[in-house]
Amino acid sequence: MSSQMSAALTLAAQAFLVGLSGAMSPGSYLTVTIARTLRKGPLSAALMLVGHAILEGVLLVGFAFGLQSFLKSPSVLTGLAVVGGAVLLWMGFGLLKGSVTGTIAADLEVAEDTAMASGHLAAISQGAIVSISNPWWTLWWATIGVKLAMDGLSIGPAGIIAFFLGHQLADVSWYLFVITVVHRGRGMLRPRPYRITMGVLGSFLLYMGVRFVGQAVGFEMPWLPF
Repeated sequence: MSSQMSAALTLAAQAFLVGLSGAMSPGSYLTVTIARTLRKGPLSAALMLVGHAILEGVLLVGFAFGLQSFLKSPSVLTGLAVVGGAVLLWMGFGLLKGSVTGTIAADLEVAEDTAMASGHLAAISQGAIVSISNPWWTLWWATIGVKLAMDGLSIGPAGIIAFFLGHQLADVSWYLFVITVVHRGRGMLRPRPYRITMGVLGSFLLYMGVRFVGQAVGFEMPWLPF
């Protein structure tokens, strides 16, 4: 095995382990994945990963042109926190309102959830939107992500491919596991527990939205005790 291929495989393993630690952390993407699995089904939730991967692929291309310095700008992080927080507030409000009023239901024919549109393109778009709405995701890519990406660039094309595939494998492995577990347990949820579950998820998205906006204006909210 050539030294270049060996270095690429090592980087892929590093990208997988580092990426897995990030993917398994609780946050807005995990919350939306669970909600979309329950509302729209496993395929729709899995398609979010396509949007997530496309966004990160665009980032890798951008790194070759110095995008990392732009992402590290305090004004950019602040702007993303405000816009991202607003998106999460909108989504969280939609889920919580549907839960409280009873208009949200596991049967897709019963109610239309405007905060979680149907269709493959909508699911792919939401995967990218939820990712970029999280300023911590941007900060991760501007620091840890850019370091691993630069390591890949130093190896060559094989290094970039290895880093990207290793990182995506971490996301896919974890979230397909989450989607499978949630989908299999979906049939066990009766209407009332289902509404309560969606209400909890919506409340968490509202909390994350307020937290992101608060950070942007200099107000640091404590993390929930879980």
